[in-house]
Amino acid sequence: MKTPSATLFATAFLALMLPCLSATARTWTEAATGRKIEADYVSANEREVVLRTPARRQVTIVLDRLSAEDLEFIKSQPAPGASGRKTTVSEDRFKEIPPLKKDKIPVNGKSKAALAAVDDAILDYMVEKGIPALSFALSKNGMLLHNRAFGWSDAELKTPLTPGRSMRLASITKPVNRAAIEALISEGKLKLDDRVYDVLELESLAKSRLDPRWKEVTIQHLLDHKGGWDRDKSGDFTYNSKGVSEELRVPLKKLEPMHLVKYALARPLDFDPGAREVYSNFGYILLARVVEKKSGKTFADFLGDTVGKTAGMTTLMVSRSDPADRLPGEIWYCLHPEYPVKEQPWSLRVESKDGSGALACSADDYCRFLEHYSIVGRPRRPGGRYSGTFFGSTPGATSVCSQRPDGICYCAIANRRPVGKADWNKELKEVIDAAIEGVADKL
Repeated sequence: MKTPSATLFATAFLALMLPCLSATARTWTEAATGRKIEADYVSANEREVVLRTPARRQVTIVLDRLSAEDLEFIKSQPAPGASGRKTTVSEDRFKEIPPLKKDKIPVNGKSKAALAAVDDAILDYMVEKGIPALSFALSKNGMLLHNRAFGWSDAELKTPLTPGRSMRLASITKPVNRAAIEALISEGKLKLDDRVYDVLELESLAKSRLDPRWKEVTIQHLLDHKGGWDRDKSGDFTYNSKGVSEELRVPLKKLEPMHLVKYALARPLDFDPGAREVYSNFGYILLARVVEKKSGKTFADFLGDTVGKTAGMTTLMVSRSDPADRLPGEIWYCLHPEYPVKEQPWSLRVESKDGSGALACSADDYCRFLEHYSIVGRPRRPGGRYSGTFFGSTPGATSVCSQRPDGICYCAIANRRPVGKADWNKELKEVIDAAIEGVADKL
């Protein structure tokens, strides 16, 4: 595969000098530089688009190099052999598991009789969606009342899942990350108005084309998703592991979070820091780097020594992309290349996304976290009332955690999500809340 670099744009740009253009050619724009080319759309997958220049030469370009208008155009194109069906840009590629039967799904763990309706609702949901593994835990006023494991811990669907197994948290990683930042602030090692460029000493990585606004981004901006990155405008490069590895000429297997930082330093911000709030995975990857820089420990080790120790979490870890690299206790994920085809290395490198969505732990440990921290990761005050919900969705994982006004906390983690979508977590919350409503006063 050709390297998706500026060279590709420059090569394609030369084709403009040729006299005849296709009647269907359109203008494509590189978001970072504004350079344009005329070319026909050929096809697209979850990472890149293939174009054909007037000289009939095919050019491959990574999606996050394109403008928002180009990305919308790609989404509107029918898939090969389809009629009117939009192209799905996603890493969720898998073959279906065999149809599930409710009475055949194994269920294990501590149960509260009053919550039998919750178990029943979760089983119905798993059958409906084809989810082969799901962990659910519920606590109230500091006491773990319900700790259930549904389904199987292996892709062969032979070994029943048990409580205490770590599962990828997706974006509910972010409150845990913030809790680590709060720990550094309480230790006097960090301030909210510290500038991330200075904290991480990024001068050595920055190139001559550095956007000067990078130097204005503060810790508070990152926490509030106001750092200057807009994934709807220029794409979410944290999901484009292959493109980043190719541009930086780093083996995919060795891609690390700091490679994403180096990649981002060469790209302009989408808006002035602090000007508006736009959900940003990259901002929380930067926060994990701040944790490491200020603590002198790895992100995982500092979490274990602070947040994990405070909450009594013993299963907290950074998830691994490839099954062979996983730490003991982390289960499987229902997506290709993991199920049913073993493909390594996976083209999405989870480890590079540690602070935004790659932590893993058990559902009961996450409940312990919620009993000690607010839904956004601030330490809870004795006697305080907390409520809120946080959702997570990433290839191979759907998650939801909630703190309710009635003192109930719960966490549900599934090892699958719908292709290219993030709506299962909201549906799962509705299912759980509906089953809890009738019994909340009995807990």
